[in-house]
Amino acid sequence: MLARGCSVPGIMASRIIENENERKTCAVLTPFIPCSAKLPIIALFSGYFFKNYASIIAFSLYFFSILVIIISGILIKRFVYKGTSNSYIGELPEYKIPSMKYIIKDVFDKVFSFIKRAGSVILISSVIIWFLSSFSYNLMPVQSIDSSLLATFGKKISWVFYPFLGVNSWEAAISAIQGLVAKEQVISSMSIINEISGNGELFSNGTIFSFFTPASAYSFMVFNLFSIPCISAVSAIKSELGSIKKTILVMLFQVVLAFCLATIVYRIGISIGAGIINVPNVLIVGFLLIVIGKISFKEKSKNRSCARCPYCTSCAKS
Repeated sequence: MLARGCSVPGIMASRIIENENERKTCAVLTPFIPCSAKLPIIALFSGYFFKNYASIIAFSLYFFSILVIIISGILIKRFVYKGTSNSYIGELPEYKIPSMKYIIKDVFDKVFSFIKRAGSVILISSVIIWFLSSFSYNLMPVQSIDSSLLATFGKKISWVFYPFLGVNSWEAAISAIQGLVAKEQVISSMSIINEISGNGELFSNGTIFSFFTPASAYSFMVFNLFSIPCISAVSAIKSELGSIKKTILVMLFQVVLAFCLATIVYRIGISIGAGIINVPNVLIVGFLLIVIGKISFKEKSKNRSCARCPYCTSCAKS
């Protein structure tokens, strides 16, 4: 719940978990929750490409993130932190009506702090994007953005994003990479690049981002949702894991997972558009997955031994 506002306090809140392995798992998976910085991406793409179904699409991303967190947590517990089992008991405090004076002061301080921190990052990043897209290697103003420093670098990495965009778009690649600084910067970078290119609305016909389709728009949102979070969140993960090496491995895991999920979503979207995937096929695959999951769960339950925790009455009797 905390990570819905910002991943950083959500990651820091994992410190209340006593078991070290579960605490690290929580810190690794918390950035998958859509924070407020990812909302502009979700709002823009959902509102433009899905119109009347924007709220459903936005909700599906939240549901998707919860599903990925659950599955990733099970896999981490099964293959990375094997045998981790812990029972948590917390004493609830006495609930009282809060002071409105304290709430107003605290909210004002937090909001001002966020605007100061995020605003400065976005401003600096926007200036850098403008400079790189306006000048060439010899620091001369360019007539076309395609010959700028930014375009030269973007064209070298655009092929990486082809599997879930369907085109080699250096503009979208640069915007996605800007999300590593701050997720709000994705939309800001797209707007700056589009303005310098002299185009009209962001996704209107003939613009540099007009290649987006509902399938590629949804996959682009998925990639930004599960890819490496902002620098502040990465720093928070490092402080919880206590190792640069582990943090790098977590970042690789997040990038690979985001790339795979975005590509799968894009391919499914194309298949639905072509009529290859229909409701009966989805129901059959879903039924098979449920059966496989139940069989796997039963096997795990048979092989699971008692953890000897002090809270189970049957263990105490034995």
